[in-house]
Amino acid sequence: MADLRTLKRRIGQRMIFGFTGQRVPSDLIRLDEEWGLGGVVLHKRNLKNFEQVMDVTEQIWALGGGVPPFIGVDQEGGTVHRLPKPFTTFPDMAQLGMVDSVSLAYEVGAVIGRELTAAGFNLDFAPMLDVHTRPENTAIARRAISSDPNRVASLGRAIIRGLHDNAVVACAKHFPGHGDTAADSLATLPTCDLSPERMRATELVPFVQNFNQSPYLDLLLTAHIKYPRLDPKHPATLSHAILQDVLRAELGYKGLVVASDLEAKSILDHVSFEDAVMLALEAGVDIFIVGNDRDRQVKAMELLLHEAEKGSYPKHLWDRTYTRVRDLKARHFRVVRTIDRTHAREVVGNREHQRISRRLRDGK
Repeated sequence: MADLRTLKRRIGQRMIFGFTGQRVPSDLIRLDEEWGLGGVVLHKRNLKNFEQVMDVTEQIWALGGGVPPFIGVDQEGGTVHRLPKPFTTFPDMAQLGMVDSVSLAYEVGAVIGRELTAAGFNLDFAPMLDVHTRPENTAIARRAISSDPNRVASLGRAIIRGLHDNAVVACAKHFPGHGDTAADSLATLPTCDLSPERMRATELVPFVQNFNQSPYLDLLLTAHIKYPRLDPKHPATLSHAILQDVLRAELGYKGLVVASDLEAKSILDHVSFEDAVMLALEAGVDIFIVGNDRDRQVKAMELLLHEAEKGSYPKHLWDRTYTRVRDLKARHFRVVRTIDRTHAREVVGNREHQRISRRLRDGK
């Protein structure tokens, strides 16, 4: 394997971490100096007001050890809207599904992309490609575009294109589908007992269509859900059968697999954090999200480092993941030193963006 410093930085690039507070903590900066972190995810708790948003993203741009970091946020629309005023707010994506306009879906993605880019972000954990096939599913409900898989596919693809055309990478979710569950997969571990045939006919359709048509998906977020007829033992995030046999081998996905937050209660109620990291690695996860706990963030990197030094995990798999991350960032990201705040004020929440939001609300 490579020398220790190089190896640690290759492992660091596989990490997206969160934190509490509204500035990057000093201990996270020290971690970055040692490991060269892959990126940061920001939550509502981190985003207080318009000026502070740009303060914190500007701080994060200095991380990564010379490699542009992922700066991600969940900005779907509706109830999943992390950014404060004056950022443009959109209705739930179910409204988009009702309107069923590809051109409007593109405009929604473009507005979100323009505003995120202006404020210093480069990654959106959206769109949701889940098909809403279970009415009592309150976790997904109106977050889902539609109960029609082809409509979810076409409108989701338009959102992805709108984001990409405005310098934001999309991370679609939640593979292989959260639409036919009855619980929130962050709080508890749901089970989806659909047959593989039914999943291929419905749940997997939006994902497959977006794997095979431009703009191709670069990032895919896993579901903390058990699919016992695909893997009787592990949830998708930790399942080699789902992430390798189905996603890679059967469906031909070429992009990066991102594990939903490994600190989620739905995971840690069933396995230790250490086991979750190792199972995710063995399942073929490329990027690990660890949302808050600094000790666990360090532990995740140390576990991967130990595994790399031990040599039991194939070297070509380490290299392949690093190449995927490196190439994606080279294709999409530029180095940002400072954020143009005058430009950001002109873009965020402007009159044209508000008009597009009203069009969607009004169903036009």
